[in-house]
Amino acid sequence: MYGKCKDLNSAEFIFSRMSQKSSVSWNVMVSAYVHNECYEEALNLFQDFVNAGWAPDDVLKATILPAYAEVASLRQGAGKLFDSVLEKDVVSWNTIIMAYALHGFGNDAVESFNDMLEREIQPNESTFASLLTACSISGMVEEGWKYFDLMKSEYGIEHGIEHYGCMVDLLGRKGCLDLALKFIEEMPLIPTSRIWGALLTASRYHKNIEIAEYASQKILSLDNDNYHDNTGCYVLRSNLYAKLGRWDDVKLINSIMKKQSIERKTSCSFVEINTKINRFVNQDRSHEESSKIYDALDVILSKMEEGIHVERPLKFRVSKLAKKRLNSPTYHSVRLGIVFGLISTTIGKPVLVRKNMRLCEDCHVAVKKMSEITKREIIVGDSKMYHHFKDGKCSCGDYW
Repeated sequence: MYGKCKDLNSAEFIFSRMSQKSSVSWNVMVSAYVHNECYEEALNLFQDFVNAGWAPDDVLKATILPAYAEVASLRQGAGKLFDSVLEKDVVSWNTIIMAYALHGFGNDAVESFNDMLEREIQPNESTFASLLTACSISGMVEEGWKYFDLMKSEYGIEHGIEHYGCMVDLLGRKGCLDLALKFIEEMPLIPTSRIWGALLTASRYHKNIEIAEYASQKILSLDNDNYHDNTGCYVLRSNLYAKLGRWDDVKLINSIMKKQSIERKTSCSFVEINTKINRFVNQDRSHEESSKIYDALDVILSKMEEGIHVERPLKFRVSKLAKKRLNSPTYHSVRLGIVFGLISTTIGKPVLVRKNMRLCEDCHVAVKKMSEITKREIIVGDSKMYHHFKDGKCSCGDYW
């Protein structure tokens, strides 16, 4: 009860006071951590459960699986744990497929789907949403179309808005923006902000301002029954204008946002070390280890190749450069979080950072280089997916 109400302190207190803990009490406490997205705590408690001589049943294994799916030990932890579950239902299969999807392990997701079919488990609409997400994030275009067609022709499952959204992502990744727009206009369902947002993201990536403007106008014109935050739409469009040097349009977007009292979200990054959540914002110097963090970051920056962070010639007006230096992505929250992770963990261990917003392009380039220089795997979970940076490359293929 306390876990579901997000009162973890009370739940932990009651659990700690139990003189004799049953498998049910362990299960409830692990479930409370997972429900409240305290994945490291859930995994630590699960390990204590095993070390205490208990054998986890299928219920507990299914409960802890999402926690493994959210951390760097996905392939080693989740895969092994999932394999040990004797009675796997469709929900369990959907969970592992989506876990692989969000981490960019498309081939593992497809392999899991094939294993699911071999065990005669009937897929449902959520299965295909997970599978198509995997194909989209991993850039598996042919496989995506194959499963999109298969779900209706073989299993009689109607395509939902999430399935169409994944296909727009796939077309956008391939650069087929006109085809993606035609696909949307011919959909039997009314396109939502999810659909137009996928097209807007693709337009930003391929710098197609005409389609970007069209997609953003569609998003802003939607009459949503529920409140939809359009901040990201404005920001993406403004950033695209800036890249193209269209400063009057940037000014117009900023004016609209100000008039509608729309503020950009504060970018935050989170790193968990020894069960403590460390929060960073851009240019943050409030952390007790700030001095070490900035010193270490400066060392890393000094080893980066010249030009790793060079402002694009058209990106900023001369009059804006002084202000820009104060807001330089050099000290964005994600970089501070990564460096704190590097200096606080064992050499060779992956560093996991979570971010509340989409990873910016400058930081994406920089983190690739950081992974190469430090010879560490760096995992950044942003608002869309998990980026696995290793040896100067990212699992997303530079499309996110």
